[in-house]
Amino acid sequence: MSGERALVVGYGSIGRRHAEILHAMGFEVGVVSRYAAKLSFPVFTDLESALGQWQAGYIVVANTTAEHSTTLEALNTARFSGRCLVEKPLADCVANLSPQPSYQMYVGYNLRFHPVIQRAQAILKGHALYSITSYVGQYLPDWRPGTDYRKCYSVQAKAGGGVLRDLSHELDYMRLFAGEWTRLTALGGTFGNLGVSSDDVFDLLWEAERCPSVSCHMNYLDRNPRRDCSIHYEEGSLFLDLWQGALWQNGKQYDFEIERNEMFRRMHEAVWFDEVEGLARWEDGVAVLRMIEAANDSVERKEWIWQKTD
Repeated sequence: MSGERALVVGYGSIGRRHAEILHAMGFEVGVVSRYAAKLSFPVFTDLESALGQWQAGYIVVANTTAEHSTTLEALNTARFSGRCLVEKPLADCVANLSPQPSYQMYVGYNLRFHPVIQRAQAILKGHALYSITSYVGQYLPDWRPGTDYRKCYSVQAKAGGGVLRDLSHELDYMRLFAGEWTRLTALGGTFGNLGVSSDDVFDLLWEAERCPSVSCHMNYLDRNPRRDCSIHYEEGSLFLDLWQGALWQNGKQYDFEIERNEMFRRMHEAVWFDEVEGLARWEDGVAVLRMIEAANDSVERKEWIWQKTD
């Protein structure tokens, strides 16, 4: 990637991470931000000037979720023809989505590159699934050390924040295992004492194409961070500890070296070198977004939501 130019749109904590990783990979990195200053990267205050002056072949959209759709549409209007990765989720709601871009675009569900997830995929391939249960929780004030959590987008429902969107990685990787949902119900809302406007707890239960019972709990409240998944299938049981990088298969433990930046690096390489099989595409991002909206509908209506079929 030496000499290739990348542009990161948005320079919050995740934008900063992308910029640093791309720089370490050999890209010349530019940043679009209204707030960043005195960076080691060239900074542009708006996307239009960045596209005109920086001419990047790879763009990472890492601004707030509510801004994703207008940013993708602006790239289309500018006839961008390179590669693009948009941070998860794809947008704040399906209604705000711009038309599918004409350029190559993928969604940043980097847990697809977690070695434990990949090992589980290989084990489960071709086997009947009986149930899947996942849990993800971490105390929001501990997420970004040195930053006031009350000022981050995660706590702002209008910016597309909230635990259901923030932690939608779980919904994406469980789709890899179980296929599309057919019916779904949920409980969720602002239950904790963090003083936020966005949802901080969500529980989802659904039936899927390849598994009759799938459930997920996510929260901003757990002071004992967890990210794990239990799977029962025709050959036994799996337990995935994504935090520690371990997998148990029928009582036998397998350990994996896991470093968060490595998953991002492998995802960027897959986009750049067109290794698209493992990436989340436009249709995957839309499917997760529809699942998020179904969960919100279920909470509001207090009933099961059935997947719409064409």
